[in-house]
Amino acid sequence: MSKEKYNWPKIGNDKVIDFLTRGLENNKIAQTYIFIGRDDLGKSTLALAFARNLQGNREGFNSDLHILQTLEDKKTISIEQTREFIKSLDLSSFSDSYKIGIIKEAEKLSEEAKSALLKTLEEPKDKVIIILLVAEEQALPATILSRGQILYFYPVPAATIYDYLIDNYGANRSLAKDLANFSLGRPLLAARFLENPDDYRRYSAKAESWLELIAKDFNGRLEILNNLFSDKTWSKAALAAAEEILSLAEGLARDLLLLSLDQSERLQHSSLAPTLGQTLEYLNNGGSATIQILKQLKLIAQAREYLAANVNPRLVLEQLAVNI
Repeated sequence: MSKEKYNWPKIGNDKVIDFLTRGLENNKIAQTYIFIGRDDLGKSTLALAFARNLQGNREGFNSDLHILQTLEDKKTISIEQTREFIKSLDLSSFSDSYKIGIIKEAEKLSEEAKSALLKTLEEPKDKVIIILLVAEEQALPATILSRGQILYFYPVPAATIYDYLIDNYGANRSLAKDLANFSLGRPLLAARFLENPDDYRRYSAKAESWLELIAKDFNGRLEILNNLFSDKTWSKAALAAAEEILSLAEGLARDLLLLSLDQSERLQHSSLAPTLGQTLEYLNNGGSATIQILKQLKLIAQAREYLAANVNPRLVLEQLAVNI
């Protein structure tokens, strides 16, 4: 298979790249693709690369590429947006090439938008390709799933991410190792923090604060939480920030569990090993650290369920901070 003739980013998920390459070489292109996997695994990057390869354009994109995603401060992709997206794909190609539509976070399509999209998928037009990006398979109805070629994206080995950061960014080897471990298989997250060191420092500071929170009393925990998260609205930004804190808390809890099992080489937050050690010592002084850490993970899972049920993000985090 000659992947060299195509322009693919080297960010892992080679099975997906191999499948798409075979389709290009054999001219067997599906009219609907569904890329499934968590954020920062490269779904969007590979969708754009696939579009570029389909259109024979290695340098950029033409007007035959259309992207549908949520608008700022909106929680869903509306029926109006979706109709405009479909209308754009219905227009004739400017270059007699493929018209390609990419739907980011397709799980956020409103029910009306899903119905409108389904009608388009049921009656596909020649040389019109739609690629849906979604975090979980169950987020889309079976009627849509059945009409697409499903491709799964999985976490990338830390060694691959390490090489990616070294080869493509010339990263410091020690930092590349830390970011490869930290990203938990998400190469684009590692790259984003490498390109924006201030963001990485802010994230590390938040992690330090959360570990400090665990060892505080009731008032101390709420004070730290106020510094980490003060938004009391139900906005899209508040929800995203709350989800970020839950992911942070979950990663730290798993690190504490690994540390308690003498598996420090597998830590996600390897650069925070000293602080993690202090927190583990504090938990051990209060009884079985393992039992307390497992309780933390259970509470974090419950907090995610509350967020999904549209409970106020601030209230969700308050309950977690008080009980963790």
